Amino acid sequence: MATTTTTVPSASPVAGSRSFLSRLREGDEIARMITFLFAASVVLVTLLLVFELWQGSVLARHKFGFSFFRTSVWDPIFDQFGALPFIYGTLVTAGVSLVIAVPLGIGAAIFLAELAPARLSDALEFFIDLLAAVPSVIYGLLGVFIVVPLMRDYLQPALKNTLGFLPLFQGPAYGIGFLTAGIVLAIMVIPYIISVSREVLLSVPRDQREAALSLGSTRWEATWKVVVPFARGGIMGTTTFQVDSQRVEPRERAASRWSRGTERSTSRETEIM
Repeated sequence: MATTTTTVPSASPVAGSRSFLSRLREGDEIARMITFLFAASVVLVTLLLVFELWQGSVLARHKFGFSFFRTSVWDPIFDQFGALPFIYGTLVTAGVSLVIAVPLGIGAAIFLAELAPARLSDALEFFIDLLAAVPSVIYGLLGVFIVVPLMRDYLQPALKNTLGFLPLFQGPAYGIGFLTAGIVLAIMVIPYIISVSREVLLSVPRDQREAALSLGSTRWEATWKVVVPFARGGIMGTTTFQVDSQRVEPRERAASRWSRGTERSTSRETEIM
């Protein structure tokens, strides 16, 4: 019986096996090196920032050490400075704002992206973008003239009467405090969270929704169990970034006020002497 021989053609070389010169000539290697430089520049800028902060804090580190982060005395006259109240206040107000803003912002974003009619979603998104464009100083003024009186006259007395047994709600109601600051910060970041979270939810592939619906899921089940987990990383990154970005400007203003106060205290001490 005759035996037939089958010849298998050799496979063509893969793209990765091309020579460096050919990839350089076709532009692939040039594009890779340029994009690598762009990506490395981010790491370089971060390292330079850390280096400048470390170099610029030499005097403070030598004089105060880590006690700067553990003490709460701020006395420019006697050169005693402690950042613990500022750190604690930043963490508490950011936490309060996240507790308030994240459920409201993500819930509104889910409604606008998945459940609301298209016309209503687009109309509301326009007004939300307008609110997101308002400067933070305007929200600060609204907080001083609107939120503080409401907290002093209505909300804080009610909380004190109902939850006064907790240390958090004890003491006189002045209308200012961590809760008021957290509410104002939450009002500032809610438009950002809604706007960006809606875009993140809309970027989820349509196939994910259709696959869940084809398996018998309801519209809400497809949204909550498929779309939201798919976009969880973007939503969480958005909320953290927005709260942090809104905290930068108040910290800068506070630092400026403290520096001006230090200069005035020093000048008064010089005049007295």
